[in-house]
Amino acid sequence: MLRNILRTSRWLARRQINSVTPVLLRHYTRISLQPTSLSFDRQFASTPSSQVSDVDQAVFEEICNETLESLCEYFEEIVDSSPNLKGADVTFSDGVLTVALGNYGTYVINRQTPNKQIWLSSPVSGPKRYDLVLKDGGHWVYKHDGISLHKLLQEEISKIVTNKIEFNKCSHSLVIEDGNIMDRIPILLQRDLEYYQKNQTVLSETICKGVVGGRLDFPRNASFASVKIVLWLEEEFSIAFKQGSGMFVMTKEDEKSDIGVAKTSDPDKFVQLAIKSGDSLLEHLHMLAQEALDHADLPVLTATLGAAALLKNSLYCYVQHIEDSGSPERYSQIQGCYKRYTTMSEAVGERVLDLHNRVLSLYILQDSGGRPIDGNTRTVHESGTPSVQGWWLYMNGSRRDLWDTVPPRMAQRIFAGMLNETLTILTTNTTDTTTRLLLNDILNILLCVAQLLPSICANGSDLAGLDVKHQTRDVRDVHAKCNELFKCFVYRGADLHFIHQEFKEKDPPAIPRECPFPWFTFVSPMLCDKLDDPSVRSTHDLSNKTAFGLELIVLLAQPQPNWALIVKVLMMRDCHLSRMLLIRAIRAMCPDNLRWPADGLWYSVHDRQKKCSGFLCTADGFCRFKGDVNPGEEFARVAGALTYVLATIGSKAELKSTLCYALEISGRDWAACLDKRQVWCDRRPPWLAGILALVGSILQFIPPILVNAVQSGASMYQTMALCLSCISRSLDCVPRCFVNACSIIEGTLPSHINPVGGSVLLQMLVTVTYEEIQKWAEEEVEKEKAVASAANGEPHTMSAKSSRPRSKQVRIVALGQTTTSTSLSFDGSHSSASSIALAVAEALCSIDEDDKHTRDIQLLIERAKRKVVLSEQFGLEDFPEFAELFEEGDVPGSNAERASDAAALTSQILMTPPGRDSLRVIYEHLALHAEWIYKELGIRDSCDVEIPSNKTPLLYTMFHIGKQPFDQFLRGEWPLPWSKLVAVAKAWSGLEGVRVHINRRTDVRNMKSQGKSNKQLMQLCSMFKSNSEGLL
Repeated sequence: MLRNILRTSRWLARRQINSVTPVLLRHYTRISLQPTSLSFDRQFASTPSSQVSDVDQAVFEEICNETLESLCEYFEEIVDSSPNLKGADVTFSDGVLTVALGNYGTYVINRQTPNKQIWLSSPVSGPKRYDLVLKDGGHWVYKHDGISLHKLLQEEISKIVTNKIEFNKCSHSLVIEDGNIMDRIPILLQRDLEYYQKNQTVLSETICKGVVGGRLDFPRNASFASVKIVLWLEEEFSIAFKQGSGMFVMTKEDEKSDIGVAKTSDPDKFVQLAIKSGDSLLEHLHMLAQEALDHADLPVLTATLGAAALLKNSLYCYVQHIEDSGSPERYSQIQGCYKRYTTMSEAVGERVLDLHNRVLSLYILQDSGGRPIDGNTRTVHESGTPSVQGWWLYMNGSRRDLWDTVPPRMAQRIFAGMLNETLTILTTNTTDTTTRLLLNDILNILLCVAQLLPSICANGSDLAGLDVKHQTRDVRDVHAKCNELFKCFVYRGADLHFIHQEFKEKDPPAIPRECPFPWFTFVSPMLCDKLDDPSVRSTHDLSNKTAFGLELIVLLAQPQPNWALIVKVLMMRDCHLSRMLLIRAIRAMCPDNLRWPADGLWYSVHDRQKKCSGFLCTADGFCRFKGDVNPGEEFARVAGALTYVLATIGSKAELKSTLCYALEISGRDWAACLDKRQVWCDRRPPWLAGILALVGSILQFIPPILVNAVQSGASMYQTMALCLSCISRSLDCVPRCFVNACSIIEGTLPSHINPVGGSVLLQMLVTVTYEEIQKWAEEEVEKEKAVASAANGEPHTMSAKSSRPRSKQVRIVALGQTTTSTSLSFDGSHSSASSIALAVAEALCSIDEDDKHTRDIQLLIERAKRKVVLSEQFGLEDFPEFAELFEEGDVPGSNAERASDAAALTSQILMTPPGRDSLRVIYEHLALHAEWIYKELGIRDSCDVEIPSNKTPLLYTMFHIGKQPFDQFLRGEWPLPWSKLVAVAKAWSGLEGVRVHINRRTDVRNMKSQGKSNKQLMQLCSMFKSNSEGLL
C-alpha cells in the first residue's frame, strides 16, 4: 500500500497521466473514434480510417502477434470442442497460422511485415489481404468490401461447426457486431476488463474540448466501453423516439452517411434497455474503482470517474425527453438509473479526494511543524520548512492534473477539499515555540493560499472574503483558517511595544466586520489599496484595479471558462476593460487581415462543419483551432468578438465610448469599408464582421426568391427592387441592437464616406444580403457538382479554384447603347441557379448607382427610422412602482456587475453561435495576455523572468510562489508595518484569540527568568492573565 501511494505521489509530481498507456498510445499513435454515425458497419465499410503507411512498425508487429496468437488459441478451442473436426490440426510458427480442417479445407493466416498486412487464404472465399485500422482498439479489414477478418471467419466457421462461434472474443476483433445490444455489452465489458488486467490502465477516448464541462460537467476523457455504450444507446433512442437525444450534433456528411439498419423499437423497450445497459456498466465501474482503491491507482480511478460522468449526462438527456413524453412509470425508472450514476460519481470523487489527502497528510505534511532550533545558539535558518514547499508543489501539480483528467466542476470540488483539509493540518501544527522559522512558514503558507484560493472561488467577492453568507463551506473555512494564521503571525512576530501600545487602553469590544479579510489584503499589497477598510462592504465599493484584479484572477484560475464572469468583467465600471482591450486590438491587428465572414463564427472561417477526432464533437471549429500563427490575426479575432459582445448587450453610450472611440484613435482608415463601393466586402475588418453577425439568419430567405424571380423572367432592375422590398419587410425582425449600432457608427462616420442611400443601416443590410447570396451560390455549386457526377458515373475532381463559376457576361441594351454588363439585365432561362445568384450579387453591388432605386431606398430608410410607440393598454400606467419601460439601447451593460444581470446578459449572448464563439475568443485572449492586463491595471510589477502564470515550469514553481520567491520573511523582503498589523488583528479578534497567541510568545513564557524589570511585559501578562482583566 505504501509503495502504491508513493507511486501516485511521484506520478502527480511528474504529471504523467496513465503512465502505463495502451500500446497504441505508447507509440504515439492516437486511438480515434468516429462517433458521428449511428450506422457503424456501413460507415466503417465505406471509409477506412487509417492508411498502412501511417501505422508504426512496432505497433503493427505487436498487434499482429496478439491477433494471430489469439486466433490460434481460439481455433484450438474450436477443434477440441467440435466432434466433426477430430482430425483437424492447428499450428502457429514464425508468424504463420495454419488451420487444417480435413475435408473442409485449410485456412492459412500469416503476417506480411513489408506491407503491414495480414494475409488470409480461405478454402471458401479465397485469398484476401487485411489492413490494420487503428480504430476501436485496432482491427483488420479487407478494404475492398469493408468486412473485418474476424467477421469473415465468424461467418465461414459457423457453417462448418455446430457449436456457437464467437470470434469477437479474440483480440483485436471488431467490437461492433450485428445483434442485440445486450449481447454486445457483456463482450465489450469483458474485453475492457481484460485490457485493464493486462495493462493496468483503462482504454480511454478523448471528449471534444468544445463539450467538456458546462452545466452537465462533461469529462475530458471517458473509457472506451462507456463511449461505445453511449453510441449504442443513442442509436436505440433515435429508433424508439424518432429523434436524437441532443447528445450528438449531425453535420451534412453525417446525414449523407447515416443510411442505418432497419430496426424497430418503442419508448418502453428503450427504457428497459437503457436501465439494463447502465446497470451493467455501473457494476463494471464499481469493480474497476475497487481495484483502483486497493492499489491506490489514481489514473484508473479518474478514468472510472470520467466514464460515470459520461453515462450520467447521457441518462440526463434521456430523462428530459421521457419526462416530456408524459409517462410517469418510464420517467421514474430512468430517473432511478440516473440517480445511481450520480451517486456513483459523487462516491468516486470522494475517493479521489481521500487518496490525495492521504498522500498529503502522511508523506508531505508530517513535518509541517518545522525543524527544531537550537535555543542556545539561536541558529537562523536560511530557508523555511521543506514540507511547506512540498505541499505547495503537490497542490500545484495535482491542480493541473485534476484540471486535465477530471470533469471541471468535480475537479474544483476535489481541489477545494484538498486545500481545506491540508490547511487544517497546517493551522493546527503551529508549534508552541515562537521562532523566525515559524513566522517564515506562516507567511509562506498565506502567500501560497492566496495563489491557490482563486481556483475554488466563484467570483472576486469570494476571493476577498466579502458576502460570507453566499460562500461555499470550503471557501469560508479557508478564510477562517488563514485569518487565524494571520493573527498568529502578528501577535507572535510583532515587537512587544507594538502590542503594548495597542492594548494598553481598554477599547470597545470587537464587532463582526464585513470588509475584506486582513490576511488576504496583507499578502496582496499590489492588489488591495488598504490593509483594512471597514467602508468596503461589497465589490462595488472597491477601486477599479482591485475590482478588476479580483474578478480576473478568479476567472483565469478556473478549470473551465465562467461565461457570466467574463461578461461581468467586460461590462463592469463603464466597460473599462473592454475599452482597453479594444483599443489595443484594433491598433495591433494585422493591416492585411481585412476579410472576415459576416456570420461571426471566428473559429470556422475557412472550413466549416468538420468534426475533430474527439467524442461528441459539435463541429463548430473551436476544437480544431490550433491558435493564430500571426499575432495580428489573434488581435483581429478578439476585436471582432469584443465588438459583437458590446453591440449585443451594451448601451448606445457604451458602444460609442468603446468601439467608436477605439476606431477614431486607431490611426487607421476604418470607415472605408462602409462606402457604397465596398458592398462586395473586399475590405471587411473584423469589427464590422462582428456587427454584421448580429443580423443572424434573418435574410437567408432572400437568395432563392431573387433567383426564382430571374428564372421566371424578371429583369435585374425588377430583381433589385424585389430585394429592397424583402429587406424592408424584414426590418421588424432585425435585432434592435443592430439598428442601434448602425446609428452610433453613422454618427461617427467621416464626411467623405458615402454608404448606400446615405444610411449605414442599409449599407450593412445590403452587405449581409450579398454575403447570403454568395453562400447560397456556393451551396448550389456543390449540388450541381453532385448532379453532374451522378450523371457521368464518376467522381467530380474539379479543383478548389474552379468551385465558383464566373458570372456570365450578357449583352444589355439600355438607353440606345449596347454594352456588356451584369447589372441591368440577365437572361436566366439558360443559366444555372449558381450563375444567376452570382449575377444578382454583382448587381447588388451597384444598387445605388445612377439613381435607379432612389425612391425604394428612401422608403426603406424612412421605415427603419420610424419609432415604435408602446401601447398603454396593459395597465402598466396603474402600477408605476412595478414596471418601468426602457428603450433597448438605453440600459447600460455595466449593470452586469450585479450577478443576476450578468447571468441574464450572458444567456442572451450564448443563445447564438456567434455569441458562443465570441466569448471563447475573449477568454483565450484574456488568458494569453493576462500579464499585460495586470500590469496595465497596476496590480503586478514587472518581473525579471517573463513566464505566464499558467505555464510555469516545475522547477520554477518549486522555488517561487507566483512571481515571488519563497522565504521572504527570512530574506527581509516583505514589508511589515507592525503597528498597523497589530491594530488590524485586534479589530478582527476577541480576547481569547489574542490571549492564546500572546501567551505562546517566548518573552512571555520567559517572564520569570527575566524578572520584573520589563514594565510593558508585566502589564501585558496581567492584562491577558484572566478573563476579568481582558479587553473584550
